[in-house]
Amino acid sequence: MTLVNPKSWIDRAHNEGYAIAAFNANTAEQMQAIVIAAEAESAPAIIQVSHNASLYFGSGNATLGLRYYAEIGKIAAQSVSVPIALHIDHATEIEVIQAIALGFTSVMFDGDGYPFEENVTITRRLSELAHSNNVCIEAEIGAVPKPGEEAFDEDDVELTDPDEALAFINATDIDTLAIALGSVHGIKDKHLSLNLERLREIRAKVDAPLVLHGSSGVTDDYIAQGIQLGLSKVNIATQLNKAFTQGVREVLSNDSNLVDPRKYLGPGRTAQIEVVRERIRFAGASNKA
Repeated sequence: MTLVNPKSWIDRAHNEGYAIAAFNANTAEQMQAIVIAAEAESAPAIIQVSHNASLYFGSGNATLGLRYYAEIGKIAAQSVSVPIALHIDHATEIEVIQAIALGFTSVMFDGDGYPFEENVTITRRLSELAHSNNVCIEAEIGAVPKPGEEAFDEDDVELTDPDEALAFINATDIDTLAIALGSVHGIKDKHLSLNLERLREIRAKVDAPLVLHGSSGVTDDYIAQGIQLGLSKVNIATQLNKAFTQGVREVLSNDSNLVDPRKYLGPGRTAQIEVVRERIRFAGASNKA
């Protein structure tokens, strides 16, 4: 298939009480793992590309990296019969515009660094551009932090304000809203909880599909409850990297003379396929293609 806009699948998940899994990819092998797993589960899936991934793939040139990902994403989607979307995650205004021009079918504008009104103005402008090009658009109210950020404290993460979320949705016409519920990007083990009461409060005001970032550090029990309460898209990154790296590490640790990258990247890809399949099943999206 060709790359497609994921809005209809996310809306279906929103209406039926499950979630679409969105998977970050840093390498071609990771992109392959995502679509192979989606095909095996007869599920739609979203390949996500971050700014840092674009810098990596473009050898320091994020624009070049986006071009690489756009072309590989199109080929990956064509290699399977299930619907695949290509999404740019936490993008700047310029990156969103570039991604739409390159054929990405989903974009996320990260306006967290702007005052609320300026964030609204830019997001509304990008929303109009995305919709005119049949592209799904996500934005964020409330920041999901990363370990190492200044003043970061897992026990003191700022949560999304329900009234701000409602005002933002009404003013921007975005398709999905990422919210902060206590998750943190880049956590390597599952020990964090979500503020489910805050999720209930947001859901009482906002009917748009809600997105969870930083799910790799959140316990599955909380993610499952969050999906029941209205999380319709769940982002997964670190959990995939752990599986991929472990697959590579096992091969290299068993053969110190190995130099052929295909012989260790392949097992990394295989290890990630299994995690992607499990996360698709966990989110409830198997057989929803």
